[in-house]
Amino acid sequence: MTFPINRRDLLARSLGTAAALGLPAFPSLAAAPLVINTYGGRWEKFWRTDLMPAFEKISGVKPTLDVGLGKNFIANLRAAGIEKPPYSVLMVNENIASVVRGEGYFEPIPAAKVPNLAHVYPNMRNPGDNGVRGIVSTIGIGYRKDLVKTPPKSWADLWSNPEFKGKIGLYQIGNTAAMLFLLMTAKIYGGSQDAIDRAFVEIKKLLPFQQADWSGTLSTMLTRGDVTVAVIDFPEIVALKKKGVPVEMVVPSEGVVAFEQSFNILKHAPDKEAAYQYLNFILRPEVQESMAKEFFTSPTNTQVKLEPALAADVPISGKAMSSIVQFDWAKVNPQLPAITDRWNREIK
Repeated sequence: MTFPINRRDLLARSLGTAAALGLPAFPSLAAAPLVINTYGGRWEKFWRTDLMPAFEKISGVKPTLDVGLGKNFIANLRAAGIEKPPYSVLMVNENIASVVRGEGYFEPIPAAKVPNLAHVYPNMRNPGDNGVRGIVSTIGIGYRKDLVKTPPKSWADLWSNPEFKGKIGLYQIGNTAAMLFLLMTAKIYGGSQDAIDRAFVEIKKLLPFQQADWSGTLSTMLTRGDVTVAVIDFPEIVALKKKGVPVEMVVPSEGVVAFEQSFNILKHAPDKEAAYQYLNFILRPEVQESMAKEFFTSPTNTQVKLEPALAADVPISGKAMSSIVQFDWAKVNPQLPAITDRWNREIK
């Protein structure tokens, strides 16, 4: 997506007057040892060129950026220990965050310190505000408009529409999206996320299908026509549409699942005050909208109203946020090794 050259300045100016937004002003913490994390590629570029300069301009805090993967961030935490974490605030997929939350690394977010927390959709706030979803990329069904006669309307159509047989693309079990699909299948056919055995029975009925390690691989499969329908995150479908690939995305009638980036405050953070400022910044409406424009993610702040053109590319926003089906990762995570092993043995 192409942005005006002054996009960064516009973002900074739009965030510059706390009083205009009804938010408290924070003291300058120019020397604060704040380390924030993000992923590589487009994520790193956006953080360096847009988010970090805007945050520094309005807060006086100059953060250090740590770029990597979720497994790297968690390894850094565990190597340092609960008492001396390298981060004050941590962004990581909620399924991963759930593990270290259970190990005692995080603490509840104080609403008074992060006023924008009050505007976050209820289902995006963890119990007791021990973590909040700040970035959400929804996952539904994508399909080739030119190769599918009857477009899917529900997850169940993957099983019931005979033209999809042998033409379905799914994620490999090492990708969080595969686990989300398995849990959704358990919920639809077994009544709850605990019906793992039933989910395996049903997913086997979809065989043969192709498995991809990540969304980019599924996009390639759709582009080539190797698959005509796929369980895929919506931003990938939007990117393909903008390249001219004849694809469309479907919000299944049973709801969508999502990659959920959870933001968490460390219990023994090196600088909690700077962490609160950063988290409040991430949750601001202007920042949420800016990320929607860049990544086609679903804003978690209720005050964001997307313009029609952008809303068409982000089908889950506003009231539709309630259609995101979520799972109890604290119950799922202990089962992951067994589920992974079973998938690799049985889903071939």
